[in-house]
Amino acid sequence: MIDILSIFVAGIFSCIILDILGYLLKKIGIPEPSWGIVGRWTYYMIKNGTFFNPTIIEKPEFKYEVLLGWVFHYFISISWAVIYYIFFIYIGIKMSYFSGLIFGAITTFAPLLVFLPFTGQGIFAKKTGKPIKTSCIFLLRHSIYGIAMFEGFRWFII
Repeated sequence: MIDILSIFVAGIFSCIILDILGYLLKKIGIPEPSWGIVGRWTYYMIKNGTFFNPTIIEKPEFKYEVLLGWVFHYFISISWAVIYYIFFIYIGIKMSYFSGLIFGAITTFAPLLVFLPFTGQGIFAKKTGKPIKTSCIFLLRHSIYGIAMFEGFRWFII
């Protein structure tokens, strides 16, 4: 039971830290991801059974797309917590702030190689107008996220 609890808590905690970081970055002019687009992509992915939707921005909005985007965002975070648990607790790779940082940096590939290209924004944000800046922001956000993931699990393990 503590395993499921630790996964849930670490996933939610690290996502909250990621969202706080997004809020702080927004205060200095760095925009947060569009949770409406995430929700719309999720909606049409489920509705049409396809991940690839490069014209998602042109699809009709629906009433709860921002809420669905947030729910999907937290679902993905809990899914990353399952992966973290498998590698660092079940398999037993040494947990540390550094390994959390590396884990978070690796998770950066998900939006850069899956979400952005599948929503028409290109691999490594190539079609965003500022691909290097966008990729670096994702790397920063996800690196902090990985450290928060370590900290969330540390409450239960160490």
